[in-house]
Amino acid sequence: MSAHRLLEVKGLVKSFGGLMATNHLDFDLVEGEIHGVIGPNGAGKTTFVSQLQGQLLPDLGTILLDGEDVTRMPAHLRARRGVARSFQITSLVPSFTTLANVMLAVQGREGHSFRFFRRAWTDPALVEPAREALETVGLADKASTIVADLSHGECRQLELAMALAMKPRLLLLDEPMAGMGRQDGAAMTDLVARLKGLTTIVLIEHDMEAVFRLADRISVLVAGRVIKTGLPAEVRADEDVRAAYLGHSH
Repeated sequence: MSAHRLLEVKGLVKSFGGLMATNHLDFDLVEGEIHGVIGPNGAGKTTFVSQLQGQLLPDLGTILLDGEDVTRMPAHLRARRGVARSFQITSLVPSFTTLANVMLAVQGREGHSFRFFRRAWTDPALVEPAREALETVGLADKASTIVADLSHGECRQLELAMALAMKPRLLLLDEPMAGMGRQDGAAMTDLVARLKGLTTIVLIEHDMEAVFRLADRISVLVAGRVIKTGLPAEVRADEDVRAAYLGHSH
């Protein structure tokens, strides 16, 4: 694995009224790794990833992406720099086919907001990356399927295909296994494992078995700050982590 730091977060603070959701948080991400972020409910995980994406701007602190200060940069400009997010709740167009949904994502990456509706179906610049993304997530045979006819697990695969179609340097996965049964969850875990090395991933996930299998490193969030970062075995053995999180059920 490269030792190049793709992302550096220093002293991040985000408050909502009297609640400090992000509390002087420090975090770094090495290019090519899968970095798991875990913590109890209310620890600030989604608030943190929303700041990485640019959906939320921090009150204090800095976010450096490949050495560039993106702390105040809006989400669409971060997307142009290779930041993509797969959301905890899917945001698909149910009346479109899977291929059309991914083509929209490709188009968004290119910045052509209306070209989709002007004879774009045969444009190789949209079609080929979309089909490639569907192939990557195992949905190539569902290219013509209307999204409303997909299963929950297939919708999550499609959402991941849309994120991958953005050709991200940094992929933010926010609860990719949410709402999945054991079989779909195992399939998604296998899929994320196949992405290792293709892009750099921040993985927020409640499924501890999946996180400890997938992550190169894990950071534990409690009350908006990182209490431990280390290899999975180090995190699992840490007494503070066990007391704060791993010993609790969800």
